[in-house]
Amino acid sequence: MDVRSVKQGDVEVVEVVEAAVRPVELRGGANGTDAALVLAAKAGDASAFGELYERHRDAIYRFCLARTGTSHDAEDLTSDVFVKALNSIDRYQDRGLPFTAFLYRIARNAAIDRSRTLKQPLSVDGLVVEPSSKQDVEAEASLAVEKSILLAALSKLKPEHRDVITLRFIEGYAALEVAQMLGKTEGAIRTLQHRALERLRKTFDDAQRAAARAKR
Repeated sequence: MDVRSVKQGDVEVVEVVEAAVRPVELRGGANGTDAALVLAAKAGDASAFGELYERHRDAIYRFCLARTGTSHDAEDLTSDVFVKALNSIDRYQDRGLPFTAFLYRIARNAAIDRSRTLKQPLSVDGLVVEPSSKQDVEAEASLAVEKSILLAALSKLKPEHRDVITLRFIEGYAALEVAQMLGKTEGAIRTLQHRALERLRKTFDDAQRAAARAKR
């Protein structure tokens, strides 16, 4: 994880974001292998596209979940993304970006189209890791509360801020990679990241104070 662009005051928020999501295999295999699978899929090899689907399905699902709010809608949107990807695979051109950049672009556009017709409250509870141990119930409960507060704060971000946080700190991409995926400059991504983390930190701190007062 490249956190060199994250200011010291934001480190705690980033750490909680990272703790609140599942461990993931970030790239689904070497880009060269993906490129070979894409070539095979273009030639009509259905099993090659199936392998691409298996490699990148979970990452695309998490992105869709952060955008739609429910697992059911995320599953529908994920399916739509891969159907669109299959239908447009012939037009895919390798420009030095990972294949996931192609999928994220489709997912982002599909989510935007969906949001124009559906207005639903966002929930990203599906991103939360189940407790790994039951030995320290109090500690696990405290961490679960912090995760819940943070994920609620994440749901209140603007879509472009949420996209950056999702790709940077949930999926683990570098700022330059996110810039390439979203068609922005690296500087713009770092600015969006800073604003999003500032907003997350403020909302997180406010919610923590409110929770503390409620316990009194």
